Amino acid sequence: MKRNWEYKNIEECLEKVTVVSKLQTKDFLPKGKFPIVSQEVDYISGYWNNDSDVVRLLHPVVVFGDHSRVVKYIDFDFVVGADGVKILSPKDFLNPKFLYYFVKSADIPSLGYSRHYKLLREKDVPVPPLEEQSRIVAELDLLTGIIDKRNAQLKELDNLAQAIFYDMFGDPIENPKRWDVKNLGDLCVKLTDGTHNSPINTLSGDYPYITAKNIRKNGIDLSDLTYVTKEIHQEIYSRCNPEYGDVLYIKDGITTGIAQVNVLDFEFSLLSSVALLKLDKAVANPYFITGFLNSDSVYKAARSNMGGAAITRLTLTKLKSFRVAVPPLALQQSFAEKIQSIEKQKETIRASIADTQKLLDYTMDKYFG
Repeated sequence: MKRNWEYKNIEECLEKVTVVSKLQTKDFLPKGKFPIVSQEVDYISGYWNNDSDVVRLLHPVVVFGDHSRVVKYIDFDFVVGADGVKILSPKDFLNPKFLYYFVKSADIPSLGYSRHYKLLREKDVPVPPLEEQSRIVAELDLLTGIIDKRNAQLKELDNLAQAIFYDMFGDPIENPKRWDVKNLGDLCVKLTDGTHNSPINTLSGDYPYITAKNIRKNGIDLSDLTYVTKEIHQEIYSRCNPEYGDVLYIKDGITTGIAQVNVLDFEFSLLSSVALLKLDKAVANPYFITGFLNSDSVYKAARSNMGGAAITRLTLTKLKSFRVAVPPLALQQSFAEKIQSIEKQKETIRASIADTQKLLDYTMDKYFG
């Protein structure tokens, strides 16, 4: 125990928060009076106009994604989006930002789509004097600010990539250039998904196990990998065999609609939340198809087609039926060259983020570990 610090169970540190209603994803508005905060990765998930649904804050709170483990610091009135949002409102002896960093640093292993708050509520929070909390927050804010700036640069590059797509091809649904339209399935020599039986996966093992959490808008994230045995991998890989240059696409859960070109040059196993698209390279370039899937109009259309109860998803049948306006291959390849140039810039920025993240992790472990 650090000098002058006491420790309290996290539930002893929290005030009760009354939530009037939780909105379903399908009801989110693109614009409105009040921001919607959900357990999705995006800081703001949508908007709402009904005053009676708003959570009014007396001080900042921490939002914890019960299913996703996403952690957000919220300092404005908001509406709760969908199931799985836990609002952590600290008592007076705890700085809200200090609580935020504690929850961010907490070791909460993935339980899949199960609820994770049951693991968080077992944690004890260090409670130094408020002045010391403020000093620690300032130190962590400085490092976080550097990471935020680098992430903003990544977002700008992603926006540039999308602008290039629309400039070269137009809106992919409206198809203003009147290119031939084909089903996505017809552009693939194989379109499948990963294993439907969640295998035993551990922090070390023979082959990486990649799920939706590893497919991000700005690339493939290997920071939270688990692994499977050789035997399990061979069984999964015999049906679903991702290779360099294939397209990976999230089809299940709250991050459905994100696509990435597979730039990993090693074998890994996939969960069913991710679809594998092996393209017919004679007619479709993976960077073009990824740009198509990540375009605003296709992303929104895909999410509006999701079905299911506990976990919403796109079926493979629906995915195969996506209508794609197919430009000449030479034009697709020209687009790919531009995107690969952008990706090289992103690699440099990601390396800077990784270095700063290591320092942030070390600092948080010093105070919370």
